[in-house]
Amino acid sequence: MHKITLILLLSFFPLLSFSQLSAGVDDTINPGVPVTLTATYGMVGIGINTTDDGVEGPYPIGFEFSFFGNKYSQFYVGANGWISFSPNPNAKGTRKPFSIPSTADYNPKNCILGPFIDLNPISGGSPYIFYQTLGKEPARSLIVMWCDCPMYNCMDSVATFQIVLYEGSNIIENHIMRKPGCDWLDNKGTLGLQNTSGYIGFFVPGHNAAPFTETKTAWRYTPTTVDSFQVAQITYDLRPVTPGNKVSYRWYQGGEEISENQTVIVTPMENTTYIAYAKICAGDEFYDTVTVFVHQAIPNAFTPNNDGLNDRFKILGLPVENITRFQIQIFDRWGQVIYESNSIDEGWDGTFKGKPCPPEVYNWIIYYETNSTKDKISNKGKVTLIR
Repeated sequence: MHKITLILLLSFFPLLSFSQLSAGVDDTINPGVPVTLTATYGMVGIGINTTDDGVEGPYPIGFEFSFFGNKYSQFYVGANGWISFSPNPNAKGTRKPFSIPSTADYNPKNCILGPFIDLNPISGGSPYIFYQTLGKEPARSLIVMWCDCPMYNCMDSVATFQIVLYEGSNIIENHIMRKPGCDWLDNKGTLGLQNTSGYIGFFVPGHNAAPFTETKTAWRYTPTTVDSFQVAQITYDLRPVTPGNKVSYRWYQGGEEISENQTVIVTPMENTTYIAYAKICAGDEFYDTVTVFVHQAIPNAFTPNNDGLNDRFKILGLPVENITRFQIQIFDRWGQVIYESNSIDEGWDGTFKGKPCPPEVYNWIIYYETNSTKDKISNKGKVTLIR
């Protein structure tokens, strides 16, 4: 693909970025070799099923996290958009947003509300809640995500947001892709956190049991003392956790869409750049590109004399793990198949049934399997065996 074609295609999709989505590493092949391209968006999240207004857990944080001076390794999830470091059995059934701090026995304590709104995560399509620990020690983070979760009594309105915990700094973030308006419970919600007793709490201004509608906003809670946090608005940046099947993919070659699957098999005959798109929770969309370089020169002779040089006839396909649905057959002059393999890395050593083949010209054919499971010739040629 020419560079200008790529630029023109990207112009149809403004405000997208390469971040978070990977289309894979570039490949180098001989013409017609089938290459499997796979787009990946973060780590796969672990789904959580719950009851209406339920509390689930505990689940592992993945590292030690300090909250109001206490250290925790597990967390609990409330269906209505909150996590806690205590089981909060009396909070089951609580659905009305509340002002923090709150000492009421039925409101969750030792918790992060991100935001607390009445959600319906038990409707068709669940799970809507996912979690995953990303990164490596000492810079790991826990992401708890509500993805496309229907809002109670406003089923056509869906919310997507994340609560993020950071190892070491004990910083907390809320990233809200979408919190629509809903007449139910006066469109109120609470965005903040409070301690175990419910006597100390911090909230985002204008978001303490107050009506609000948000799109792509984020806040950070930075601990300053054991019982104090600094609350500040930050740049929205959804963390890369794959929320089950709530990610849609598209692949393009030039200006043409070639697949709506996460994985696509291509067989380019010349250098070609492919573009992968991923839409997350029917909202944020990311893109990345990958190029398959086609090396036109295929060996036309080889010398299987065990000198370590050109001992096998091989078709080029790198990285090997991307070469799937591959099959090669080699025929003698009478059309008999004397070698076949599904491994592009193996190569023919010039033998048939363990015996050396005579020095002459042999025909080879590369096949690849189509989606209809029929074989299709993608390339063919001749090779001379020299002894």
